[in-house]
Amino acid sequence: MIREAKPSDYESMDSVFRASAKKLCTASYDKEVIEAWAGKSWPERFVKGAKEGNNQYVLLKDDVVVCFGSINLEKKLLVSLFVSPEFVGQGVGQIMIEFLLDMAKSKGVEVLHLDSSLNAVNFYSRNGFKEKARCKYKTQNGVLMESVQMECSL
Repeated sequence: MIREAKPSDYESMDSVFRASAKKLCTASYDKEVIEAWAGKSWPERFVKGAKEGNNQYVLLKDDVVVCFGSINLEKKLLVSLFVSPEFVGQGVGQIMIEFLLDMAKSKGVEVLHLDSSLNAVNFYSRNGFKEKARCKYKTQNGVLMESVQMECSL
C-alpha cells in the first residue's frame, strides 16, 4: 500500500534511506562519500523537503515502511526513491516509480527530471528516463556526489 508520508514516518524513511545508501551504493561511491551522505541519522531532511514543496509517499508492507518516494510537481522533479535493502528485487521500487510517474502525468507534467545516483541509473533507464548529463550533485546535507541528470517524457 502506498500512502502520503506523515511526520511520524520520517524516522523510518530516514532508516530506509541510510540502509539503502550504505548497502546499495558501495560499488558506485567511496565509503567516505557514503558515510558523509548517509552516515548520520537526519529525519529532519523530510521536514525540509516538505517545506520545499516535495510530496512524499511511503510504501508499506505489514505496516512497515519498505520504500519511499518524493516528487516535486512544481519543479517537475523526482527528488528521491529508496528501497529497504531487504526488499530490493521484489518489485516495491517498481510499484513506487510507476505511482510517481502516473501522478506526475495526471498533474500535467510533460517531462520529469531527476539527479540519479550512479547505482540507480539502470533502474531509471528501464523506466523511461534518458541520461542528459553527468555532474556533481549537492545533497541536502551538503555532500557533493557524482550523479547523472536524467529526464523522462510522460
